[in-house]
Amino acid sequence: MTAILVVEDEQVIRELLCDNLEFDGFSPIAAATLADADKQLKSSQPEMILLDLNLPDGNGADRLKEWRKQGVKIPVIVCTIRDREIDIIKALDSGADDYVTKPFRIRELIARIKAVLRRTAKIEEQNRVKIGNLEVDFMARSAGCGDESVSFTTTEWQILEYLWKNRNQVLSREQIIEQIWGFADLEDSRAVDVHIGRLRRKLESSRSHENLQTVRGFGYCLKI
Repeated sequence: MTAILVVEDEQVIRELLCDNLEFDGFSPIAAATLADADKQLKSSQPEMILLDLNLPDGNGADRLKEWRKQGVKIPVIVCTIRDREIDIIKALDSGADDYVTKPFRIRELIARIKAVLRRTAKIEEQNRVKIGNLEVDFMARSAGCGDESVSFTTTEWQILEYLWKNRNQVLSREQIIEQIWGFADLEDSRAVDVHIGRLRRKLESSRSHENLQTVRGFGYCLKI
């Protein structure tokens, strides 16, 4: 069973999440603080984290950034009451793969968990590809321009891969949502815009930003 670390200080919500995860065949691991989460990361080796932001011993987004710097690569979904765009951007910038605001619908959260797990599985593409000035290896999850490397989050990799597989075609926002998140009717779908914006800014660092084009009124297109 897939082990999921639930980092949530409110006991009722923590137990609700753990019960529903177990019902759906997952193996939940509970943590009420960031200190507990650090211990569980080392001892239990979970395959995903559900992370609250407001915790008694610190901010979840700040700790997530530390985990990413330490090499923690497992997918993370932030579950929080904070719904401001700046909070969403901070969490995604810290390395979150998805962002869900409370109160959330438990079945949608389970669907998101399954979608994130699907898209973070190893992809079959092994050949290096060229996107503008950027050399990309989807299997190794590495990208660079000359001697400079470009780092993408897990979700950014999946969006870039989807755009690459459908290069020179216009993909609607709804198509991207359904492909990456697993269903078309997505709450907090502003995350899509944030991911696309972040992806474009990173492509700018390799002077490849003109390849990711916005087609006004339709969607996005990766021009090769």
